[in-house]
Amino acid sequence: MLLYNQNDLKKGTNTMYNMNLLASDGLQTTQTVLIIILLVLAILLTLYSIITLRKVGVAAKKVDYFFEDLTYKSEMLNATVDTVARVSNYIDIFDAFAKRNVKSWVKVATKNKDIVYKMVEKLRDFANSED
Repeated sequence: MLLYNQNDLKKGTNTMYNMNLLASDGLQTTQTVLIIILLVLAILLTLYSIITLRKVGVAAKKVDYFFEDLTYKSEMLNATVDTVARVSNYIDIFDAFAKRNVKSWVKVATKNKDIVYKMVEKLRDFANSED
């Protein structure tokens, strides 16, 4: 089966060239379509990643604000905890005096040396005052 006639052989192989050209046109069209599809997919993936990164950024800011709020509240609670600790120490000291229990007084005094020293200083100042 011949795809070209005898006259074409005399002229050259134009028919074969035309067939190759048609085949390469089909291949060129297929490549162009594939490139366009890949470009569209790349654009869509880029837009999706931008949107996702923005959402992650917003979530990260919310987490940061949450930890900042916790830090602020814990700083506020530190003062409250210190106050409660001091009050409980004073209550322990008063309880030891009220019970007149020397062992419990020594125990409280050894736990809270700085508070005891402050109380002794205040008692000295009070005793030395002329009022």
